[in-house]
Amino acid sequence: MDTPLLALAVLAAWMPGWAPSWLGGPHRAPPPEIWHGARFGMTPAQVLRLFPAARPTVAGASLAGDVEGASMLTRVADHDTVARFFFGKKGLSTVELDIVDIETGRTAANLLEAHEFGELLAQKYGPAQVCASPQPQALVQSYRCRWTTDLVRVELEYREAAPPPTLTVVYRLNVDAAGSGL
Repeated sequence: MDTPLLALAVLAAWMPGWAPSWLGGPHRAPPPEIWHGARFGMTPAQVLRLFPAARPTVAGASLAGDVEGASMLTRVADHDTVARFFFGKKGLSTVELDIVDIETGRTAANLLEAHEFGELLAQKYGPAQVCASPQPQALVQSYRCRWTTDLVRVELEYREAAPPPTLTVVYRLNVDAAGSGL
């Protein structure tokens, strides 16, 4: 065996697990996709390249300790929507979709739209693990559902607590299944 080739074989055999793949370290699967190609751990710059319509958010909102770093207007299931991207210490952690064309005073129609969003999510993720349906006798109406895959947790919430009503879909890492490794 040629000496340089032998040296490479020995080096590859002794390469530690933490070494990057381009140095012969372990090859890892890409981080899970969270929404439309956005993957957990992406940087704000990567998200802005992936979504040309997105803009950096200055003094963005906070969600579970992570900070909104980018947002964009988009259409989701024929609804005007604001997609907001939240970043933590390890990069992209959450994508929140705020459906903006939900109207005050249309409780029955809004609940129907929330159910329709739930059906679309069920087509992709299967039946919801948990759903809290609206209570007709309640003064304030709400509807919540949650889907969980191996690595992604999706939450749908319609809430009519104070005008205007809100319909939100949140995509985040399923820490119960993924652990803290991402």
